[in-house]
Amino acid sequence: MSQQRLPPEVQQAIIEYENLRNMLAKIETELRITESELTEIEEVMSNIKDLPEDVELFKSIGHILIKKDRESIMKELEERKELLQLKQQKYRNQLELLRKQVSESEKKVRDLLARYGIKVG
Repeated sequence: MSQQRLPPEVQQAIIEYENLRNMLAKIETELRITESELTEIEEVMSNIKDLPEDVELFKSIGHILIKKDRESIMKELEERKELLQLKQQKYRNQLELLRKQVSESEKKVRDLLARYGIKVG
């Protein structure tokens, strides 16, 4: 669109589409981060289970290591894992909804551009 000014209705539809796309990208990033952390926790839990019973375990809190028993560490990890699984499902549900909204918004923009006889590209 060189010098041509878009009608306000089209401008608003494009802004809505771009906002939805940005939200979609943000949720996709959050899901990847959550899945990465979930994988890491599952790996740690698996490694702890493979250790001998008498091995000393420590938890990092900031710059300090605190000795903790296996049971409490596993409980904390399990709780964190459950929380991450809930977040993962929430993000997947949001993504499904947002993808539909993005698709509908894109169709709306295309329809408006066609109605006004505006060619893109």
